[in-house]
Amino acid sequence: MKAIILAAGVGKRLQKVSGGAPKSMIIIGNKSIIHHQIESCRKVGVKDFVVVMGYKKKLLRNHILEILDESRVVFIENSIYDTTNTLYSLWLTRDYFNDDFIYFNADVLFESNLLEKISGNSKYSELLLETKSCADEEVKMIIDDDNRILEIGKNLEISRCAGEFIGIGKFKQDILPQFAKHLQYGVDTGQENNYFEYAVDLLAKDVILKAVPTDDIPCIEIDFPEDLAKAKEMFSL
Repeated sequence: MKAIILAAGVGKRLQKVSGGAPKSMIIIGNKSIIHHQIESCRKVGVKDFVVVMGYKKKLLRNHILEILDESRVVFIENSIYDTTNTLYSLWLTRDYFNDDFIYFNADVLFESNLLEKISGNSKYSELLLETKSCADEEVKMIIDDDNRILEIGKNLEISRCAGEFIGIGKFKQDILPQFAKHLQYGVDTGQENNYFEYAVDLLAKDVILKAVPTDDIPCIEIDFPEDLAKAKEMFSL
């Protein structure tokens, strides 16, 4: 199993606090967000990485190679990162859909034991769900009584949603051909600036995807300065 990390974006809403560096390089505790992610992967036995870069790619590449051997990471460039989103960035990695992978948005900080919930053997692909009342901005999930994901996206009826998808999931090799097909459909129909959950929502109609609750293990997606402040309170690492 490998990890695919999407880290191409600018993080415009955090530029004042990031000093102009990629958002994933913001230091919380004693290391950057992306270093936290990589080290958490290592703790559950994930050794190989695919990282999609765009904004300040050389700076990010050098930062990642501070803790990863170059033989363990494939760097992919999203040259149009400023006009595309996570659907397009993940589509760029499709040639590496040859094994189970854990997917990360590069701005998610979490306690490393969270990955234990999805890194083991499982029958189905799994997405981590923070059970809570959601806001309009958040990517939400509608699930059934067996935790099967029925719908995922931002524009869902909040009263029907079980909580927020936190930007981490495990996709098993058996469903990757269908996943690649839906990503391709998104690109072919002009959805390059959409979120990758657009393709996941289509995929959920074809295969069983399971929601796995975070069970209050601390995690946060850092989009705004107030998220960063909260993350620094949550994680004294």
